[in-house]
Amino acid sequence: VLKMTYGSNGDVGSSGVASKIVGNRCGFRSPMIYRKSAGVMKMISAKDMIPSSEQLSLESRSNMWRVQAKKGAGIAKKSEPYADEIKRDFLKWLTNRGLPEQNVELQYVGAAGWGLVAKKPLRRGDRAIEIPKDILITRERILKDSKFANLMSTKNLPDYWMLAIFLVEQYGMTQENPSSCSYAPYIRSLPDQTGNVLEWTGREVGDLLKGSPMERLAYQMITDVKNAVQEIQKMAKGHPSAYYLSEQRLRWAFGLLVSRVVRLTSLNGELALIPWADMLNHRTDVETFIDWNTNANAVVFETDREYAAGEEVFVSYGPRSSGDLLLTYGFVPSTATNPEIEKVDLRLVLDGYDPYASPKKEALKKYGLDSAWTFPLQLNRFPAGLIEYASFLAFRPRSDDEVDFYAQQLFGPADQRIIPPQMSQVGRELIQQECFNALSRYRGTVESDRLLLEEQEVLNQDSIMSQDKRPAAAAAVRLRERAILRKTRDVIGKTGNWFTDIIRSNPVADLFT
Repeated sequence: VLKMTYGSNGDVGSSGVASKIVGNRCGFRSPMIYRKSAGVMKMISAKDMIPSSEQLSLESRSNMWRVQAKKGAGIAKKSEPYADEIKRDFLKWLTNRGLPEQNVELQYVGAAGWGLVAKKPLRRGDRAIEIPKDILITRERILKDSKFANLMSTKNLPDYWMLAIFLVEQYGMTQENPSSCSYAPYIRSLPDQTGNVLEWTGREVGDLLKGSPMERLAYQMITDVKNAVQEIQKMAKGHPSAYYLSEQRLRWAFGLLVSRVVRLTSLNGELALIPWADMLNHRTDVETFIDWNTNANAVVFETDREYAAGEEVFVSYGPRSSGDLLLTYGFVPSTATNPEIEKVDLRLVLDGYDPYASPKKEALKKYGLDSAWTFPLQLNRFPAGLIEYASFLAFRPRSDDEVDFYAQQLFGPADQRIIPPQMSQVGRELIQQECFNALSRYRGTVESDRLLLEEQEVLNQDSIMSQDKRPAAAAAVRLRERAILRKTRDVIGKTGNWFTDIIRSNPVADLFT
């Protein structure tokens, strides 16, 4: 029998295999998260998409300050001649609110817009930024400064909605009279577009993400925001400032929050917008993040490497796949600089025509599982519980008692789980078939996606921006997802130690050859 063992973080290993698989850090909440239950990973609704500070969710890639002003937008955009004025007013606003001298400064860094660069050489562990609490925009701050404070308190609105309402309120006040809005310099620094999926049309989602698991999630995100907007407008009806809360502006606010809001783990999990920190750009190989520092009484970010003076300082948004980055932040790394964090979801569903579908469903429920489950496939890691779950769905029992017996073996106490060889075989065949099915659902071909990237001339750039290269960004996501599905399909069908082949192969070669 093949005995599967589980680590405390949901990693799965196999006795006899020396290499321990390091599973992806789960719990980052934007837009896709997974929760471990009985050894498998479950996808949570996009309604819960709130990032934690450990997997920093800051969107400065969306600071496309080169975007031209939209006619009638009412607020100066970040293209010339406004950029210098916006920068000056924003920095003055930060200083007036108590921002101390920083080791980084704001500069234009190219396609990503503006970023923070080192003023002087920085060593590993140096404090790059320090932001006092008075600058943070939190629930507490909103209840002090918002015209909607009473409504928010009475209705007990979630923090996420409160932040959206506050952004729109301050935007409206800035349009009417910037001098009367204390947050105007910050509002003026925000982009009118981020490129994330909340700005896509339904047709773009269906066309560019066809076949990808990201398609379903994208529609879910758009639907959740639509419902939230309608509910907010309904609750605010009759309020003197309700006219601020237009559908367009609320959608804009939710788009910003998806990419910018941070849950500060060390500040009791408080949600916050963090001006200045949201100018940090992401790199996939950076391992440090921002969080609340009790001793400093401030949000801080310390570097994980050395930086020369004038070099851009980067932060980690967390172990995010290309698909996650595209939907949430509106960009995709042009090359997979950290291919091991790329992933694609594989969804398995109990066959309703299985003669034992009903007792199987009850057995799954007994162990905290549903009749449909989603697993994140990766290049050199194997999801905890996938083999067990697939084996249980695929095997053909002869009685209800046999269903209960094998459910106990597969989903019982972790140190007692075993998979009989015959069940492992049918489970792997099901996974292989579902990989075939998933690959068949994608639009176009691998060759056409590669050709598109070459024609768009994006491979020599750090990132592919959704705002101006959306088809290319989506093509990069499709290519990487397909590569993972192909590898899983081909390896899991092998005889012998297929598990070793998954964890020991070359991820870069797997992804690009």
